[in-house]
Amino acid sequence: MRFTRNRQNTSGFTLVELLIVLAIFGLLMGAVFSSLAESQNASAIARDESEMNQNLQDVVTLMTSEMRFIGFPPSSYYDQSYLQNPGSAKNLVAQGMVEAGNNFLKFQGDINGDDTVDYVHYYLSGAAAPYSLHRFGGSINPDGSLPGGSAQKISEQVEGLQFRYFDRSGNETSSLADIATIELRITLRTKQVDPLTKIYRTLSESTRIHPQNL
Repeated sequence: MRFTRNRQNTSGFTLVELLIVLAIFGLLMGAVFSSLAESQNASAIARDESEMNQNLQDVVTLMTSEMRFIGFPPSSYYDQSYLQNPGSAKNLVAQGMVEAGNNFLKFQGDINGDDTVDYVHYYLSGAAAPYSLHRFGGSINPDGSLPGGSAQKISEQVEGLQFRYFDRSGNETSSLADIATIELRITLRTKQVDPLTKIYRTLSESTRIHPQNL
């Protein structure tokens, strides 16, 4: 009598099947990482845009609040005989507008209510955007000389800064003596490019200031 042994067939992955599985797995992982990268980029640009918006609001609030006090206090606040006295302090009366340009402004005014006139200078630095916006300021010395110290950088995301000046009739002017209204327009941009458009996002704000003593 002949005895036979049944052999059990074993099955497994062939090389081709393994390569197909690895290819599919690679595509899935690529899609996951791509989605994750897009989500991270969107989160980063949203955070960048939020910081830009907050910086813009802070800058505009600071500049408009200080510019309202240009020319304050005027000489009419004091007795003329006192002001003509050689010993009287020369930091009590604000000169007002000192110099005005398209992207810079110099003025005097008691901006913090301490009965001493301050000198403020806003200007940009940098050869190309984004520019840095600086503020140099401080109390004028009793002898009338300008304050010392260094300028403060209040923004480094400036795409553009523009001042325009108008007289009491609403006509644009470049004469310091005729300026009654100042238009401020500032544009900031994000620190990073938008991953979809490949350009920087920008945000602008424009306002007109009417200093009470101009």
